[in-house]
Amino acid sequence: MNDTPAYVADRNSLLKDLEHFINDHLSEGKKLAILLININHFRQINVIYGYQSADILLEEFVHRLKKLSREQDYIARVGNSEFIMVLPEILNEGHVTLAANKLLSCLNTPFSFGDSNHKVIADMGIALFPDHAIDIQGLIQKAELALLDARSSAKSYSIYKKKSQQVDFYNWDIEDELRNAQERDEFELFFQPQVNLQTGKLFGAEALIRWNNREKGRIRPDLFIPIAEESGQIHSITWWTINAALRLIKDWPETLPPLQVSVNLSAKVLSDPELVHSVRSALSIWGAKPEQLTLEVTESALMEDMDTSFITLDELRSFGLNISIDDFGTGYSSMAYFKYIPANELKIDQSFIRYMLDNEMDQHIVKTVIEMAHGFDIKVVAEGIENEETYNSLKELGCDIAQGYFLAKPMPQDEFIQWLKNYQS
Repeated sequence: MNDTPAYVADRNSLLKDLEHFINDHLSEGKKLAILLININHFRQINVIYGYQSADILLEEFVHRLKKLSREQDYIARVGNSEFIMVLPEILNEGHVTLAANKLLSCLNTPFSFGDSNHKVIADMGIALFPDHAIDIQGLIQKAELALLDARSSAKSYSIYKKKSQQVDFYNWDIEDELRNAQERDEFELFFQPQVNLQTGKLFGAEALIRWNNREKGRIRPDLFIPIAEESGQIHSITWWTINAALRLIKDWPETLPPLQVSVNLSAKVLSDPELVHSVRSALSIWGAKPEQLTLEVTESALMEDMDTSFITLDELRSFGLNISIDDFGTGYSSMAYFKYIPANELKIDQSFIRYMLDNEMDQHIVKTVIEMAHGFDIKVVAEGIENEETYNSLKELGCDIAQGYFLAKPMPQDEFIQWLKNYQS
């Protein structure tokens, strides 16, 4: 092998040499590890700083890999921004973990290119011979699956686990099934009631999507919603939810003022340039008043692209729509921005509500949020109320709206309408 820092083997050389490594380790009963290393955002670096800077980065990247490698280790470039490092004669998984941490610590140190230093993030997927596979393609595939796991879980590296492959296959299956769910009429809305804490009158309900798959049965939202977001299907699911909610509230008992329905928006939908137009269209189609619909946005989603989010929500508020900041208290928004948030409702996260009777700090947080919100003429919803003591405590603190299992669990339309009639009587 050439000893210059920029030189590494290519994919074809790797496949040939890896076969020798595997045969040697198989005959001697030894372990080896495959480390698939990826440079994040390399294409953007190439475009922004030019190919010469990108080449300098690659040379320095390889130099660092070689500097930390042992004499028997092997490095190959297998893609535009991907490398495979073969670590022969490792002792166990712990040995690989130490090597991975040492490598990533060095690789993630800022690089000099252009006129300044830049931190370049690398991530890594790891597979072991013979633990995870005993053939070349199998080892590389397991390393690729481990790299996918590292990216999806925001970890710097991941060692292959059989479960991760099963989860990937399950997710791909769910993604395919999602594409047909609307046509098969497999989605259904459940509603969880909301009550005015100070008057005891009905206020509205939160609409929660449920999926009854014809083969797998009921699939939990916390399983399919992240897959829908990653695959881009969250947009069509959100439009289905908004339209279904506005259609179904036409059958609710009439009240003064009319009951409101809340629908959750993800960060991806919030950034959709068609959002305002789509909401206006849905209101027009179903003859609903804007004040009957509340769109819930999590605090963290709001802060992902604050400027764009605020402009979009301001436009929605301008024609009478309600905006609620969901899971308030769990994100990272600054109080400096609070007065500019275009919302007329906050939902205190249930993690604070659930333990507020036993935890003085949680109670203090709840009290502070209520007082602060009221100072900006924003009403406060407490979700996750599970007992009468919590309900009464929140009422004393001046909280506006109650939601939780103490009042009722989420239920399908027919049960919800019956619950409304019983509550009113």
